[in-house]
Amino acid sequence: MGSLFPEDSVMSGLGAKELSLIEEEEEGAGKEMFRAKAKDVLRMTSALKAFSAASSTSAEAGAASPLSSSAAVTRKKTAITSVTALGNGYFLTASRHEVGIEMYKLGEKNEVELVKKFEGHKKSGVTDIVAFCSKGRFLSAGVGGDVILWDSRCDVVDEDSDDEETGMPLDHVNLLGKFNYFEIQQVAVLDEGSFVRTPHGIDQCSGSFITSSPNETDVQIWSIEKEGKTYDEYANEAYVADMSPIHELEHDAPIESIAAMKNRILTGDVVGDVHVWGRGRRRSSLFGKKSSNNNWTKLHKLTPWKSDIVRTPEEMAEQSVKALCFLGKDTFVSGTKSGTVRVWNDIEVNADVVHKSHASSVKVTGKPVTDIRKLPLIKDPNTAEECMAFSASFADGRMVSMALYLDNPIEEVKNNELAMFHVYRNSSLSSAATAENAGSENAINAIAVLEDCSGSSNNNNNGSSSKSFDPVLIAVDENGSIQTLKPKWNSSSATLV
Repeated sequence: MGSLFPEDSVMSGLGAKELSLIEEEEEGAGKEMFRAKAKDVLRMTSALKAFSAASSTSAEAGAASPLSSSAAVTRKKTAITSVTALGNGYFLTASRHEVGIEMYKLGEKNEVELVKKFEGHKKSGVTDIVAFCSKGRFLSAGVGGDVILWDSRCDVVDEDSDDEETGMPLDHVNLLGKFNYFEIQQVAVLDEGSFVRTPHGIDQCSGSFITSSPNETDVQIWSIEKEGKTYDEYANEAYVADMSPIHELEHDAPIESIAAMKNRILTGDVVGDVHVWGRGRRRSSLFGKKSSNNNWTKLHKLTPWKSDIVRTPEEMAEQSVKALCFLGKDTFVSGTKSGTVRVWNDIEVNADVVHKSHASSVKVTGKPVTDIRKLPLIKDPNTAEECMAFSASFADGRMVSMALYLDNPIEEVKNNELAMFHVYRNSSLSSAATAENAGSENAINAIAVLEDCSGSSNNNNNGSSSKSFDPVLIAVDENGSIQTLKPKWNSSSATLV
């Protein structure tokens, strides 16, 4: 199996440290210091209990870890390359090889049901899809360069007919906006804006997002603005929302991955660098109105190297950033072509260039990271610590879920720790396959996180519910399969890495 250890260290000496800490008395540094170290003991004890079991289980091809609750629920003829969660158990899938987008519903027993299809990319497959807001909008990008904003809550009608109530052409039932551009590789939401749709028209439709294109060194920032038309005023090719590129961020090298949140953008390139971009505050004019602000500046460059010495092209290519995900305003995760996952914490530092030593790293496997998704905060069952968490998928069919223990302010030496609490192997792997010889057909191409809707009586596509739900991971692969699983953290199911 591939490496499950940090890049620069191995898991060793835990038993001796554990015994010495247990025997330590509450003196010297005081009660708080003792409690902090006692939590470290519990973390390591949990790791020792689970490490051998997790390692042996993950070596079994075609089997999920006992920590997994999983099922293969559907299969298509072609690879599924994108997935995004909408809400209340609904999610979307798409493929670079097909023009349609499919909506599924996760049922009370975790069964998956196909709800409907969206046909808007007429001439090419779909490179990426992303949920835009909690009210059902989503974005899709096509191989041919078309970007479409959809309303997932509207029903699809027959292609040759108009909507009987509004007389509105087919495209305008679901399609809110469309723009033809160059081929787009990835889409990320910057600001979800607002969206209000009534039987008589759409009162509000705004927001912003970013895109990257293959082999390009720039990121485009897009704006969505409402056209201000009623249904009766729609022309055949006029949409309620106007989408257009409004700003461009130049990178040093071709961009491989992007991520965004309000006022923050991440761009990762083919040589392993991640740039953090920030937007300044809006300035008030003489008349008291706030002006629009597209003043984006590069705040930091984070590099996978410990120093600035020259690297070979092969070394840099191995560090190519294949996935990025925000965990918070100053914390994000990156994944590389060589299978390394890095958590960058407290990135609001003064340095322009931040080196690898600032990150917590673990090399999970030798295959590329394909996707990273944020999980809800999770509680360590041994220490009761509440941790940030995320899941990462890989091109060899693996998926791992990790929790981040942040620096202890009591200790003098900062030392963020990662705990791997859930390990999954793609169930579509053949019984004869192993992690080292598994081909690209076993790759998990993308993952999404949605709520477990067990027991929910609310069937509205994107409606909210008063009940609290555990997260469910949706994994789509090169075989066209959709896997569902629940990342659980039991008292003995974490491995410190």
